[in-house]
Amino acid sequence: MPDLSFDEVRVLAKASSLEVSEEDLVEVTHRLNVIISGIENFSHPDLDKVDPVPFRPLDEVDS
Repeated sequence: MPDLSFDEVRVLAKASSLEVSEEDLVEVTHRLNVIISGIENFSHPDLDKVDPVPFRPLDEVDS
């Protein structure tokens, strides 16, 4: 995935009702790109070979 641009970070901030000053924009953009880069390195398990496991909602579990 390509790095986020300054304009994309501005749009994300506005959509999230966050104010990012121009002086903070470089740092915020860098940090978001580092987070995205780190997440991309996670491997995704092949769930097609895993049997589903039934579970009870936590409010039904006996304490």
